[in-house]
Amino acid sequence: MTADTRRVINLAAAATLIITPFLARAGSPKELTNDQLDRVTAGAIAVNSSAGSQASGVLNLTATGGNSLVTSSPLFAPELSSSAGAADGTALAVGSNLAVQGMPPPSSSTSVTTGGTADGNLAINSSFNHTTQGIGGVTFQAGWTFAYGTWMGL
Repeated sequence: MTADTRRVINLAAAATLIITPFLARAGSPKELTNDQLDRVTAGAIAVNSSAGSQASGVLNLTATGGNSLVTSSPLFAPELSSSAGAADGTALAVGSNLAVQGMPPPSSSTSVTTGGTADGNLAINSSFNHTTQGIGGVTFQAGWTFAYGTWMGL
């Protein structure tokens, strides 16, 4: 996926988030059927992040990190809310023998996973994960996930 394609997808997601509250406005109270009531939730959302790294050699450094954020905001009724969440993870590993002879080969690896789901009949889920191998036994990996869900047009 090219950077331009990702940019278009992100812009479309942002536009949808901005427009959704205006489209979801019901105007007046409406009695819901049993089937519709089965689908009404508080806009449940779950996001997660996991990061790990390993390195071996005379010089070995590792670092990992992860963050997650979940928010829910009622549009016009608490049981018909919108929810959004984001998770990111990073991992860095450096394994090098620093030109020391007679040592086992150095190694470095990373593992980053992020994920998320949201309830609603309009759900957006976008994920990205990339690993970069650098010189000197450096491995870096980063990933993120964005999830958004809302109920529209019940």
